[in-house]
Amino acid sequence: MGVLRAGLCPGLTQETVQLLRSRGVKTVVDLAAADLEEVAQKCGLSYKAAALQRIQVVHAFDIFQMLDALQDLRSTVAQQVRDSSGTVKVVVVDSVTAVVSPLLGGQQREGLALMMQLAQELKTLARDLGVAVVVTNHMTRDRDSGRLKPAMGRSWSFVPSTRILLDIIEGAGASGSSQRTVCLTKSPRQPTGFQEVVDIRTWGASEQSPMLQGDKT
Repeated sequence: MGVLRAGLCPGLTQETVQLLRSRGVKTVVDLAAADLEEVAQKCGLSYKAAALQRIQVVHAFDIFQMLDALQDLRSTVAQQVRDSSGTVKVVVVDSVTAVVSPLLGGQQREGLALMMQLAQELKTLARDLGVAVVVTNHMTRDRDSGRLKPAMGRSWSFVPSTRILLDIIEGAGASGSSQRTVCLTKSPRQPTGFQEVVDIRTWGASEQSPMLQGDKT
């Protein structure tokens, strides 16, 4: 679930985010479900509401709906590039596990083939059309070692070019703390193991930690 933060789209400043939160609009889903004209009037917004309307949410409950949505998006973005109009800048898939996991474990061949087709669609958006693609995935534990690892197995591990592990801070309790540990576990440009503590309400760095020992990929 995407948290509203400054810079997420044009016109979304920190001041605007605070105004929206005061009206109960805290996430991208809240924003998509809200009556933006009403929100704009209550928050005293004008042109900023038009910028917020550029955020679109598509609900896909299985991999076939997801593939259809991505293929439609690819066609739309390609047309925007040809027309030199305002293009899509970022695509967020939350979460890929929800649509892929039901396919794995039974008919492996069909499930793996569909998973890699989804991976190809996402890579096409990122590589050929210059769109930033952010995908959330769940974590699972290795049966032998008990260590945490990304869900969906080894085949999917080669799909993301950059992987960031977002984890709850130990000892934070059940008080609903918004602080999380963010660790870079895979990157083609940066050394892995870099870690920071962030506040997901504002997505600002709380403190910076040195490199962790070893490579966690």
